[in-house]
Amino acid sequence: MGHIVRFVSFLVLALSLPLSAAPVEWKFVSISPSGQIFAKVFEELAQEITSKTNGQVKVTFYPAGELPYKGTEYMRVTQQGLVQMAEVVGVFNFGDAPQLVLPDLPYLALNDREEQILARDMMPVAEAALRKHGVEPIAWGVYPQREIVMRQPVKGLAELKGKKIRTAGGLESEYLKVWGSVPSFTTWAEVYPAVQRGVIDGVMTATVGVQTAKLYEVAPYFFKIDGPVNHFYISVNRAAWDALSPELRKTVKQVGDEWTRTWERKIVLGADVQALQQMQSKGQIKSVVSLSQEDRERTRREVIPLLREYVKTKIGADGVTALEKVLGDLGLKK
Repeated sequence: MGHIVRFVSFLVLALSLPLSAAPVEWKFVSISPSGQIFAKVFEELAQEITSKTNGQVKVTFYPAGELPYKGTEYMRVTQQGLVQMAEVVGVFNFGDAPQLVLPDLPYLALNDREEQILARDMMPVAEAALRKHGVEPIAWGVYPQREIVMRQPVKGLAELKGKKIRTAGGLESEYLKVWGSVPSFTTWAEVYPAVQRGVIDGVMTATVGVQTAKLYEVAPYFFKIDGPVNHFYISVNRAAWDALSPELRKTVKQVGDEWTRTWERKIVLGADVQALQQMQSKGQIKSVVSLSQEDRERTRREVIPLLREYVKTKIGADGVTALEKVLGDLGLKK
């Protein structure tokens, strides 16, 4: 009789314990090709989520090209559950959610304090747009600031007048016009030969991009403009997110927050800075000229009316409200 009582007691205890959820598998897609340092850091995020959740959320990373989706589709395919997690780059998904580029607005923030104000005021609007489109942001990051490399030496901003500079389009083109340059869009695969032949005079891109594409071979003169950044948002399908227990959601979000800091340390303050140092030490970059503080402040004054019009026509009321708050908080409202 005693063993029956013990068995019943064990059964009651077992039934009273919460059942562990079955492990889930997430596909995670990025715009970064395999082998790039960016892809390696994204892979670390996948591994960290898998590890910190003890395999309850197993994330498999897919670099660009390994799944049949384009970067411009990543938010949509994540919303639809074709993948569970994606790197949603704001500028790539502008057509669906223009609010995602609000933190990218160039030359509003000219120092660390101002960058914190910009992020504080703009990120909630961007994250709300993601949630409206059925995905949950768990982390974010920026691709490093755009700089310019030129075929010919430059001594300052005045020498960009009339020069054809390759940009990714959008607002980059607008403030190049403020500088008197001629913005030119060329697909990335064609940039090197275009510079080599003199079809374009320079290229605006991240420093690490100059290094990996070997643009220093055809454009060895570096103009440090501390230009725009592109924000991206690590986003999870809403149904996949809601299916997690509160404890797992908390763990995944903690991993995401820590990874945001890791990205800044390894990429923005690490690989991008090291790329210029390495190219200089090897003599691949022949000169470095920096945009003066005076020119940075003048650019900001001249670009604010452009930003106001751009946000009003391209983003809408929530963007206008966010921009005006930023301008007020930065003491730039007139």
